[in-house]
Amino acid sequence: MLSLCPKSATMDDIKKAYRSMALRYHPDVCHDVTKKEESTRMFVQLNAAYNTLSNPKLRAEYDSELLGYRGQRSTSFGDEYESWRCKWQEQMVELKRKCHRGVAQKEGSWGSRMRAKNMNMNYQNL
Repeated sequence: MLSLCPKSATMDDIKKAYRSMALRYHPDVCHDVTKKEESTRMFVQLNAAYNTLSNPKLRAEYDSELLGYRGQRSTSFGDEYESWRCKWQEQMVELKRKCHRGVAQKEGSWGSRMRAKNMNMNYQNL
């Protein structure tokens, strides 16, 4: 839910991920009536994930269940799969962080930059 790698997630990583996602999905932030229910559902799930991972006892239980599940998986993939999965999750966290940072506010979204570029090209062709 928080897009964290289970092996390397520190408490600071958990807090940062929760905060950024909570700011995005908080029901009071969502002004679109059609998406308010989905936003509320996501926020409740985020809150439950944060409560589990921030409580050392609950996190230990979660980790043991997660490791138990992984132990049942075929070992043909083994550590390769886990390594790939952690790298992918770390990349996704970094992409989300960059996306939600000031880049979108300063330069606009990719779509708005492309529209502006196309308008400039159309303007020059006139």
